Amino acid sequence: MQPQVVGGRYELISEIGAGGMGQVYDGFDRHLRRQIAVKFTHPSLDKDPDWTKRFFREAEFMAQMRHPGLPMIHDAGIEPGTPERPYLVMEFVKGVTFDDLLDRRGPLPVGVVASLGSQAAAVLAATHRNRIYHRDLKPSNLMLCDDGTVKVLDFGLAVSLDADKTRYTSTGHTLGTPAFMAPEQVEGGTVVPQTDLYALGLVLHELLTGDRVMTGSSPYVVWQNQVHQTPPDIRYERPEVPVELARLIMAMLAKSPDQRPDDAATVHSVLLRYATGVGSLSEVSDPLSPAHMYARAIAAGGSSRTAQTVVSPTRVLRNLPEKPPTVPPAPVPTDFSRGDLQRAMRRARDFADDSRYDPAVHELQTVVDKALPRFGSRDADVVEARLRLADLRFESVDYAGAADLYRELIDDLTAERGPYDDHVMYCQRRLAACHVHTGDVKAALTRLKRLHSQMAVRYGEQDRRVIELAAQIGHIKAN
Repeated sequence: MQPQVVGGRYELISEIGAGGMGQVYDGFDRHLRRQIAVKFTHPSLDKDPDWTKRFFREAEFMAQMRHPGLPMIHDAGIEPGTPERPYLVMEFVKGVTFDDLLDRRGPLPVGVVASLGSQAAAVLAATHRNRIYHRDLKPSNLMLCDDGTVKVLDFGLAVSLDADKTRYTSTGHTLGTPAFMAPEQVEGGTVVPQTDLYALGLVLHELLTGDRVMTGSSPYVVWQNQVHQTPPDIRYERPEVPVELARLIMAMLAKSPDQRPDDAATVHSVLLRYATGVGSLSEVSDPLSPAHMYARAIAAGGSSRTAQTVVSPTRVLRNLPEKPPTVPPAPVPTDFSRGDLQRAMRRARDFADDSRYDPAVHELQTVVDKALPRFGSRDADVVEARLRLADLRFESVDYAGAADLYRELIDDLTAERGPYDDHVMYCQRRLAACHVHTGDVKAALTRLKRLHSQMAVRYGEQDRRVIELAAQIGHIKAN
């Protein structure tokens, strides 16, 4: 019997996993002579006429991400048939899932758990800054490779995020595994970074105790427990867990997202202080791997510049420098949170709704200045605030000021997401509008024509974005 081949080159060897989103196959790339994984989406998803388009947009976005804890995406396509099925070709990850690790060993040493958890948190920090939330983080989606590194699996298929913030599931119901769903997921609330931190807290608790935190006789009972039942204190079963680490894990399991740590970077910084490596595990057969060499070289450059911090029961304090470097960095406000950023954005919007642009711009500029050193220029929430600030300057007829902000956003977002990201496209078009308003029509047309040509080649003349660019060019020429 001839093996099934998709895309003219990817040979399917055997099914290695299945779930609500589809099937995963061990495969072989005949062109590059390498092992790969092929993921097919579930046939029921083809009932949505826009699914395939959004699937490829998400695949493209995920392919632009680079992180050692994320499997690489190599290709995507559609397998003909009834129905047609989109597929994703990814790096084949060899290792053992955390589920299997627990089955083999039971509760793990504290240092090992901290090492595994800190790696997972680093991956979440990378994806959260682009507003990609896993929503189904669990032991079976976390894999320990033989070189000691951790891979977070099933991003991109677990969540599809597009420009209007919609999410897809295979059933139309809330996506997730009951035993690892945060209360806000169970209740159909907004998914936030702390949603994934809750799931990671459950994973860490289970790795330390060997027992699932939330159980029940049915999914409904488990969901109710997620919302109402207080998880057992980790130190009851593992009293040797350091107090700071125990407080971090219990804070991650708070019922309200506001009571959990601010972000994955905060979780990572605390876990890293207790990580002792995973070389003691027999599953790590290559403890002197190039990955370890690379990680040690990075750590050597920064390990002496940070000091330990203290964790309160519901909030994690930031790292403070042990001694100032030669050129001191801008101070990072330690009392500034994402909640402060969101509240400031709402106040700025209220000012703008009343056409009070001066206080709106001042409000948002002040909070952006605080958010930049705290979260970074490419963080999704900071990007949203910067976009809104640029739009406010545009609406208040400060076209020169708006143009500067749009340029900065184009540079930052292109480096992070590539030149065809929707936000990059938006900033490009707004920058061209700024050129028109400041009298530089030639610069506007040059920018838009170049962008139109690139987009038409990539997506075709009938793509919505290409049509919109053509219409903007025509409007500028007509006026």
